[in-house]
Amino acid sequence: MHVETDAYERYIQRHARWNFTVNLLDLTFYNLAMSFIFGATVLTLYASYLTDSALLIGLVPTVQSLGFALPQLLLSRQAEQQAHKKSLVVRISIVERLPYLWLALLILLAPQLPRQLSLGILLVSLFIGTGAGGLGAPAWKAMISKVIPPRRRGLMFGLSSALGSVLGLGGAWLSRYLLATYSYPRSFAYSFGLCFCFQVVSYICVALNREPRRQPERTPLAAREYWRRLPLVLRRNPNFCRYLGARALVIMGTMSTAFFMVYARQRFGVQDAFAAELTMAALVSQALLTPLLGSLGDRRGNKWLMQLASVLRILAMVTVLLAPAQAWLYGVFVLVYGATSALSIAGFGLSMEFSTPDDVPTFAALDGTVSAIPTMVAPLLAGWLVDMGGGATTGDAPGFALMFVVAAVFALAGWAAMRWWVREPRDEAPGVGVSAAE
Repeated sequence: MHVETDAYERYIQRHARWNFTVNLLDLTFYNLAMSFIFGATVLTLYASYLTDSALLIGLVPTVQSLGFALPQLLLSRQAEQQAHKKSLVVRISIVERLPYLWLALLILLAPQLPRQLSLGILLVSLFIGTGAGGLGAPAWKAMISKVIPPRRRGLMFGLSSALGSVLGLGGAWLSRYLLATYSYPRSFAYSFGLCFCFQVVSYICVALNREPRRQPERTPLAAREYWRRLPLVLRRNPNFCRYLGARALVIMGTMSTAFFMVYARQRFGVQDAFAAELTMAALVSQALLTPLLGSLGDRRGNKWLMQLASVLRILAMVTVLLAPAQAWLYGVFVLVYGATSALSIAGFGLSMEFSTPDDVPTFAALDGTVSAIPTMVAPLLAGWLVDMGGGATTGDAPGFALMFVVAAVFALAGWAAMRWWVREPRDEAPGVGVSAAE
C-alpha cells in the first residue's frame, strides 16, 4: 500500500519496535549460524585439510569477500527503483543460504572426493552464497535505512552481534564437540548443516519486516545512463572518495585473519578442537564489546569507531608476535574480533551516512564494490608472504612474522588516513546521488 509522507512516517513509527526486533533477531540468528563455520577457525581449518598452500587457504576469505563485494552494483539501480525493498531481499536471500546445505550433503554423501576437487567445490559454493548476499546488500541496506532510525542502527547492530555471540558460544561448544568427536570430514558436514538450519531462522525474520511502500522521489534512470553517471558520483563526492581510500587501508590491515589457526596448528601443534575454543574467545569478545561499540558508534560517530578498529588490530598483531604459547591466542582473538565488530558496525553505518535515503543503494554498492579490491588483495598478499617465508607447514617460518608486521603497518596507515583525511559525514551535507550527478 502506498502512503503519503505523513502517513508513511506514522507507519514507520507505529512499527518501529517490531522492525527493530525482527531485524535484531535476523542478524542474531545469522551470526549464530556463521559461528558453526567460523571463517578464521573452522573454515580455514577445513581448507587446510584440502591444501598445504597458504596462498590457496587465503583464497577462502578472498572468495567470500569478493563474492559479497563485487555484485553489489549489479542490482543497486533496481534497488533504488523498488518501492518495496523487502520483496527483492527475500528472493535473493534464498540463494544466499542454499550453498551451505549443498556443502553439508556433499561432504556426507561423497567424503572421498579428491582434495583439489573438494577445495574447488568449497570455493565455488562460498562464492555463490556470498555473491547472493552481495546482490541483495544494497536493497537490504535501503530497507534498513527506511525502517530503522539512524540513531538506533548502531544499537541494533551491536546488540545483534552480542546476542549472536552469546548464542554462538553454544554453537562453538557444539562445534568443538563435533570436531573432537567425529572424524574428518563428517565433523565439517555437521557444521555446515547446522549453519544452514539457523540461516533458515534468520530468513524467516527478514521476511517479517513491516516496510511501507514508497516510490523514489526522482525519476529512475535508464540502465545505461545510471552506469555512465557512477564515476561522476565519485568525483562529485570527494569526502566519500577519501573514505573509500582510508577504508581500503583499514581492510588491508585485516590480512592476517585467515591465518591465525594455521599458525597455531603449525607453531604450537594445537588439535582441531582448539579452533572451536578460539571461536568461543572471539564470540565472548563480540558479546561483551559489540553493544558498547554500537552505542559508541551512535554517539561518537562511525568514523571514530573505524579508527578504533585499526588500533585494536595493531594491538593484536603485537600480541601474536610476542606470543610464547598457544594460550596467548585467546587474547589475540579477543582483540581481533573486537576490531572486526567495530569495523562491521562502522562500515554498515558509514555507507548510509554519506547520502540521502534514496541514494543509499548506490553509495552502499560503491562502497562494497570498491572495497572488493583490498578485500581480494589482503589475504592473497598474506598467503604469499607466508609462502615466501617458508610456507604454512611450519609456524617458525619467518613468513608468518613478516605477514603480521605488514598487517600492523597497514592498520596504522588506515587509522591515520581515517583520522586526518576523512571528515565526519554527519557534519556534512548529504552527497550528490546518481540522479543529480551531471
